[in-house]
Amino acid sequence: MKFNFSLDVAIIISLLTVFFYACGQNYLAAYMAVFLIDPVVLNFSAADKINWGFLNCANWLTYILLGALILSFFSYIFALLNIKYPSNLRNPFKAKKHQRPQIHNQTLTDEQRVNRIRLFFWTFFICFLALSAFFTFATIDIKTAKSARKALAHPTHLPAVKSNGQELFLIKCGSALCAVIDEQKNVSLVEPKNVVYLSSNFAEKPEKNS
Repeated sequence: MKFNFSLDVAIIISLLTVFFYACGQNYLAAYMAVFLIDPVVLNFSAADKINWGFLNCANWLTYILLGALILSFFSYIFALLNIKYPSNLRNPFKAKKHQRPQIHNQTLTDEQRVNRIRLFFWTFFICFLALSAFFTFATIDIKTAKSARKALAHPTHLPAVKSNGQELFLIKCGSALCAVIDEQKNVSLVEPKNVVYLSSNFAEKPEKNS
């Protein structure tokens, strides 16, 4: 099989970008759904979503690639063990058996069998990737929603900011500002440039005496 290096690299980068973008979109939707905010109104760029996807899915992608590598290794071993050696390299001390004439369509039958094996392997490989991606998205959705519900239950544990003279608490998606919430759990959208980060967020916490 011939490979085009530049084309293969472009395809791999495109697939990774799509995967990270889907992970980032899933993360944003799951987190904001707890606060009843539509992610569309936040108008985040694709680069932000790809960044969130990388931060949340890099470890899962490693597991998926490791599983794919193991499957490819087993496929290679299977193909290696299926090699037919020439008759003159076989064991000369082995008792000769009655040799049957080769069937005229035996080569075609072998090719069909190999094609079926390849089709089965690629079908299984694609199903493995699809199920792994689905499991990754489901895990991120559950984990992110749990984190958002925890933030909603204890808004005062979030970073404190001031907007329009009112002290609020910051809801962040990764490193980006998504919304603000007050002690009564009222959520509102604000412009990041209008938010004042209070100095209490940067104050050093007193060390506990052991």
